Amino acid sequence: MKILTFVITLVITSTTFAQDDYQDLLFLKADGDWDKLIKKSERYTMRGRSEDDVLPYYYLAYGLYKISFIGDRDEKYDNAYKDALTAIGKLLKKDETGEVQEKYSEFLVEVKMSLLELIQNEFGNEEYRRAFGWVMRLYKFGRDYTPAKYLEAVCRYRNMDKATARMKWKQGKKLMEETDPSQWDKADRELMMLGLYESAKVLKESRQNKRAKEMMNMGAPYFEDNEKWQDYYDRIVNS
Repeated sequence: MKILTFVITLVITSTTFAQDDYQDLLFLKADGDWDKLIKKSERYTMRGRSEDDVLPYYYLAYGLYKISFIGDRDEKYDNAYKDALTAIGKLLKKDETGEVQEKYSEFLVEVKMSLLELIQNEFGNEEYRRAFGWVMRLYKFGRDYTPAKYLEAVCRYRNMDKATARMKWKQGKKLMEETDPSQWDKADRELMMLGLYESAKVLKESRQNKRAKEMMNMGAPYFEDNEKWQDYYDRIVNS
């Protein structure tokens, strides 16, 4: 009987640990102690009993993202921003129910918006090879992340890999047809608009005006009331 009680207690303890709410990480996040938050959450991701729990990956990503904006951070965090994206990729893969990503959607939108800014800056400077590196990190949000397909196609085309660009546009179109735009968050919409506009822009510059217009018309049903989209549309179709 004592052995049975011990086993039951062990099972309950293990279950409780697996469902840990990670209050220690929550407190470190509230304190803004990013170094300790990173170290402790990373340890959780490396332990056998918690390595498949989703929450430590959220806290790890959050700490890395926040510390990446600190100018005098330790040099070991020089790649913190990229490491944060890697942690997000693992989070999304492990979050089979989508519960964690829904709860912390505001953070994920913030990260995607920061990537959008980096990509826009590189496009504005015509640094398409550098832009490509940031675009590829959008796939941390899913291998079939629609905006990434269009933005990758732009980079491929600009970098003279036109065959792959056409393939990515084809994949993107198929995903657009299968996607429910009502599920897009703010960052998804902004990235999608940029992807369609930059795609149409490069086609127009290549004297493929008909294809450029078709590209913009793909986005019209979703963004026609958006002021930025109207500006994009006028640049391609009405100028």
